[in-house]
Amino acid sequence: MYYEQATLFTERFYRANCICVACASCHHPKLGGGDSLSLPIGVNAVDADTVGLSRQAMNDEIDISRNSPTIFNVGLATQALFWDGRVEQVSQVDEAGKNSTFISTPDSGFGMADKNAGESLVEALSRFPVTSVQEMRGNAFVDASSNQDVRSHLAQRIGDYGVESGGLATNAWLAEFRKAFNSEADAQSLITFDNIDLALGQYQSSFILVNNDWSRYVKGNNNALKPAQKRGAKRFFTQAAEGGAGCVNCHGGERFTNDRFFNLAFPQYGIGKSDDNVDLGRGLIDPQIQNQFAFRVPSLLNIDLTAPYGHAGAYETLEQVVAHYVDPAIAIDAFFERGGACGLKQFAQTSKCESLNENAQVNSQMALTLLQSSPFVAAPLNSAQQKDLVAFLRALTDNCAKDTRCLQKWLPGTTAVDPDNLRLNVLTRHKG
Repeated sequence: MYYEQATLFTERFYRANCICVACASCHHPKLGGGDSLSLPIGVNAVDADTVGLSRQAMNDEIDISRNSPTIFNVGLATQALFWDGRVEQVSQVDEAGKNSTFISTPDSGFGMADKNAGESLVEALSRFPVTSVQEMRGNAFVDASSNQDVRSHLAQRIGDYGVESGGLATNAWLAEFRKAFNSEADAQSLITFDNIDLALGQYQSSFILVNNDWSRYVKGNNNALKPAQKRGAKRFFTQAAEGGAGCVNCHGGERFTNDRFFNLAFPQYGIGKSDDNVDLGRGLIDPQIQNQFAFRVPSLLNIDLTAPYGHAGAYETLEQVVAHYVDPAIAIDAFFERGGACGLKQFAQTSKCESLNENAQVNSQMALTLLQSSPFVAAPLNSAQQKDLVAFLRALTDNCAKDTRCLQKWLPGTTAVDPDNLRLNVLTRHKG
């Protein structure tokens, strides 16, 4: 870990260098590494410095279709990132029996090697939000015709050279890069997008938050879990055919995920990815039948802090998530009985919440029909057993992850250098 590189961007990650948002606007350490919203709000935020449930979209226009995943423990991922796995570690064996491993990204195309991806998934991850018009790019760099052009413009703006020379009113980034990379090189050599990407990757990889009650229990502290959590753990690791929930089938291992893709028919609502508001998930990049409506299995570490849940943040509580696994059809009906999008905290007071319900029930039923024809086995849990399972899931929370004082080490202090006076100045006011 290169400490200076990891701390180079701290809370900013990017801020207005890429127009008017920071990465931390949607992935803030004090919000469980996410944004507490069902659907993120990027460049169209009313106030760029507001995060969490107070963040509002201009004219109530939601233009991002998927929930912001947490950055906690993202550096531990070994197979894929993003809900559809479009940044992916691929292993292949050629006709001669030779093994090769590479990272595939949207730039290279599915299953193809991206020579610019960097050394890790988390490093490759940082290359894409800045190229999204809705997430971070906005109307910047109008002459950029490719993702790589956008990245080049961004590096030149931060580095104060080339066509973006003078793009920032205040710019002291060169001194910070020289310190972080222990180099006296000029800006054009040092402030490249690859180095920006490396610094962002190092920062995100530093969020290792795995010290929880469950880990203490498996290390021999029998008092680390409460009785309900122990009962919930037994349900978690026991197959449904034997009276458990069978969660371990997809959420096994130290990270509580197998990093694969499954259709679990979480409610479809929102703008989706197609004209009919549908989001086929993995099926959009790998259109096999088993990938239709399939999304990456998330890690359950710190899950209590990362609500709302699912690819579109349709469930706001762990209780709702567990109820879905017990009976997906009833859970989907309950979601729409609560008003669908209009029943979610983020949209309850907005003027256009009903537009987010367009085609939602039809699309949800399509996903459910596929699920019902799959090998999925519902968890046969009564209400008491569901409560126990939720109690266990809350035992997967790292102590530091829920301690604002502990999290402060990932945030810039009041005396920290602000190289362009564009640091995210988080506003803490709340709706109502």
